[in-house]
Amino acid sequence: MDLEPEAPPAERVALEKVLASAEFARSERLSAFLAYVCEAVLTQKGVRLTEQHIGIHVFGRPDNYIPAEDTIVRTTAAMLRKRLAKYYESEGLSDPVRIAIPRGSYSPVFVANTVTPAPAPFVLDPADTSATAPPVLAAAPKRWRNLITAHRYRTLFGAFAALLLAVIVGALAAPEKPADPVDAFWSSLLSAGHETLFVPADSELVMHQKAIGRQVSLDDYIAKRFDAAANNAHGPAPPPFHWRRYTGVISVTLAVELGKLAANAPHGLRVRYARDLQLNELKQSNAVLVGTADANPWVSLFRDRLNYHIDLDIPNDKILVRNDTPTSGERALYEFSGAEREKHGFAVLAYTPNLSGNGHVLMIGGTSSVGTEAAMDFLLNRERLRAVLAGAVRPDGSVRPFEILLQCALRASGTTDVQVIGVRIK
Repeated sequence: MDLEPEAPPAERVALEKVLASAEFARSERLSAFLAYVCEAVLTQKGVRLTEQHIGIHVFGRPDNYIPAEDTIVRTTAAMLRKRLAKYYESEGLSDPVRIAIPRGSYSPVFVANTVTPAPAPFVLDPADTSATAPPVLAAAPKRWRNLITAHRYRTLFGAFAALLLAVIVGALAAPEKPADPVDAFWSSLLSAGHETLFVPADSELVMHQKAIGRQVSLDDYIAKRFDAAANNAHGPAPPPFHWRRYTGVISVTLAVELGKLAANAPHGLRVRYARDLQLNELKQSNAVLVGTADANPWVSLFRDRLNYHIDLDIPNDKILVRNDTPTSGERALYEFSGAEREKHGFAVLAYTPNLSGNGHVLMIGGTSSVGTEAAMDFLLNRERLRAVLAGAVRPDGSVRPFEILLQCALRASGTTDVQVIGVRIK
């Protein structure tokens, strides 16, 4: 006799329903977090799920990472609690078992659902006097049946009118798509359905590259292969690369300003140091990358998408600004070195989809601190930014990918003159 397979426990069914729902199907990070903690509780008796444990096993952090500096677990847990609440208010309203993650803990609990859906209302067809009508109405005298039927009609009409009014009010109250391209741009970067990572420039990496006489590639940067031999084999060995988290004051200033813009965003703005960033995060999140490729190697991931590039020629102590497809009146290459970079320079602002195409990345880089600061000032100047973005808005109000090449010069008064010398809109 064949035995039917044993039905999975209710807790596992509850987990499978949540993971298959529309709320979770589009979020790989939240699904991975929920699946891991639930499986741990279901299969490992007495398991203690700590922030560091989850960071290592779910998000691939190193064993010695410091949760106080990298809050990915806390941030994701908060998002997960909100998403679970939203699921159980809609698609999972009648699920017999619900999953909850209490605040202050990362261990899920499975709770029986005590909410019972309201019975469907009975709708009367006034022409139908058969036994399918409610017994009280069927047995009532004709005069009372007419009164009851009229009352039902008034009730149905009132309900319809109330529903129509609610639809009209909802339509009037619904937020319109921002007409201002600057608002549309910031909304897509800071207020969409993703968290936004702010990745400042790695200033110590810049100093280290000058010491070893070459640029560290992204592959070496990810693999932590920093201390390669210097170009001059007979020269002194380069100093060791330390794990000091240095960045420029411009990165800090920009983080503060963007934090103000993101104050009301659903997921806010989270600072992520370049050496701690994971490739997968540029697939799941929005990001702001500060610095050129020599100060933030992650920028090189997007090189093939861009027209303007700022490259550091370390052996010759030169900076090269490349324009892959110059139009009429544009130069293909700008080259300068030495003290020139402190008096004038160039900067690039580039806005492009993230690696999975479901979010956006903004890159801000200059040939020097003067250039990067000029790019920041231009970005935060609504009028100047609007003049460029006006041609980048799609019919639905969203903003197309764009690049802006800026040229800046330091004036005697200490201010910086900034000119737009190139724009590309995809």
